Amino acid sequence: MYSDAFGRNWQGPYAFAADQISDHAPDGFGVYQVLFNGFGETQVVYIGIATGDTIRGRLRKHCTGSGNASLARRQASGYQFIFYSCDPTTAKQIESHIVTLHKPPYNTRSEHKHFIPSIAVH
Repeated sequence: MYSDAFGRNWQGPYAFAADQISDHAPDGFGVYQVLFNGFGETQVVYIGIATGDTIRGRLRKHCTGSGNASLARRQASGYQFIFYSCDPTTAKQIESHIVTLHKPPYNTRSEHKHFIPSIAVH
């Protein structure tokens, strides 16, 4: 069980490998993260949502390279996945928050790399 800063309990972590995805990822909607455990800390390297496809389906695509090709090359020791089953709206909100504030390296587009969120009213 993995708990985030907001008290949500995510399922996992499980090794980021095809057999573990088949065994543990659900056939349902939600949000998932790929983590790297190395150098004494855990880092979120990717976050994705499953709102049309399932969490299992999206993770399988990442493993085969038809999703995020960079993740397909990360099926090595130290990489794991976790997931949080929820409705599509909640999944989008969680993903947006994490991408904006934490900038996981496999989510970040070069044009957004130095984006600073503003709460100012224009």
